Amino acid sequence: MQKKNFARSQRVAAEIKRVLSGCLIKDSFIDQQVNSVFISITYVTVSLCLRHAKVYVAELSGELSEEDCLNFLQKHTPHLRRNIAEQIRLKFVPDLTFFVDHTFDSACKIDELLRSVTPAGT
Repeated sequence: MQKKNFARSQRVAAEIKRVLSGCLIKDSFIDQQVNSVFISITYVTVSLCLRHAKVYVAELSGELSEEDCLNFLQKHTPHLRRNIAEQIRLKFVPDLTFFVDHTFDSACKIDELLRSVTPAGT
């Protein structure tokens, strides 16, 4: 039997990502300014002490600005932390800090640049 090389913080980060993604899919967040929100949790890192988590998100519908997306998540942080506490057995529920993940935008720009370059010899 092979031993897994994952640190506890990485396993906790994966579980937090799973819980948060589930919350954003199944829970209905009622917000007067936002009709429908399509937010994807792209990546989660957790500190070694397991008290702080950085959550990287991407807003997929294009209806929210980055600032509105972060404000929306910060507004609902108590609800999200409560779900984490209910679904993951931890001594402390980590503080959540949200960041916008620009990886998808960067990948689209690179893809666009690659498509615009004509191959040599044509």
